[in-house]
Amino acid sequence: MQKLALILMSALSLTSSSAFAVSYQRTDGTIVDPMQSVYGGSHPYSGVDLEPGASLSGAYLSGADVPDADLNGATMISAELDYANLLNANLTEVMMFSVLLDYANLTGANLTDAGLPYADLVSADLTGATLTSVNLNSADLTGAVLSGADLSGANLQSATGLGSSTGAALYDSNTDFTDTGFDPVAAGWTLVPEPGTALLMGFGLAGLASRRR
Repeated sequence: MQKLALILMSALSLTSSSAFAVSYQRTDGTIVDPMQSVYGGSHPYSGVDLEPGASLSGAYLSGADVPDADLNGATMISAELDYANLLNANLTEVMMFSVLLDYANLTGANLTDAGLPYADLVSADLTGATLTSVNLNSADLTGAVLSGADLSGANLQSATGLGSSTGAALYDSNTDFTDTGFDPVAAGWTLVPEPGTALLMGFGLAGLASRRR
């Protein structure tokens, strides 16, 4: 009886220790196990592994540290991805099936250089997200919340739904709005000056202040 109890306790221990051992696949095919959190340590998510075609709808991935993640054709409707690090992640469609991020929470997420062509981001919350140089070619942004999102250098060519998005995003001269019919100025978006221009402006203001003194 005592031996049986020890076996059961051992089994439970193994189950609980592996419950959070979720991995993610990088674009070069390597597996990171366990998945880490941007706040340090292993991430508490205990669902399916993050890999191409994964079904992650409603998944709690807040603060997940998954740079270079390969999430080709993944389904992430209503997933919690706020403050996640998705730097250079691959979220491309598979065989004409779009990556689904409808209603996903991407508040404050880092999507720098990520690939999301044809992605469905209908009503997704991208408040304060870093989307610099992201590929959103032909993505659907209908009803997306873009308040404070940084789209500097982003490829928005042929993206749809920008006119119905809410909130003022940031953009620069390299943001591509080709074939969108969208006017960022009319929408109240903020133009971020080029680093060189900002530096010259700074020198100019400093010169004026010095002259006044």
